[in-house]
Amino acid sequence: MKFLFSLFLLLSISTAASAQTALDEQIELVRQSANTDRKIILMGNMNFTSEESANFWPAWNEYRAAMRANGDRTLALIKDFAANFDTMTDQKASEILTDHFSIEMQNVVVKQKFSQTINKFLPAQKVMRIIQIENKLDAAIDLQLAAEIPLAK
Repeated sequence: MKFLFSLFLLLSISTAASAQTALDEQIELVRQSANTDRKIILMGNMNFTSEESANFWPAWNEYRAAMRANGDRTLALIKDFAANFDTMTDQKASEILTDHFSIEMQNVVVKQKFSQTINKFLPAQKVMRIIQIENKLDAAIDLQLAAEIPLAK
């Protein structure tokens, strides 16, 4: 996700509205592409019956919408970190940590709710496989973020 490097670069170089708008548009395109890729990966790794599929995709779309809302919080947190990187205070660092842990906990809650929802119409082994796929995809994104977000000073 090279867009994060661009995010830091643009935030540090310019705060112009047009640069922010262009960055937001780029981020949105990356997010849409990632969601499409995620869906394709799921389809390629799952063998749903037509009935399972009819039940799964609406539930998955709701799940992804909830995860996207949390992703919005993460993006705002990254922007906040970048904006305060050079002037970070202990108070700001504590705020960022608190928000980070809140986002992480909400991700678990959303994923657990999704798991319980799809377990109503899918066998537990398929639910586990779906959650494993989601976890692997999330881990890949987290790895990219970790590689691009610098450590606090």
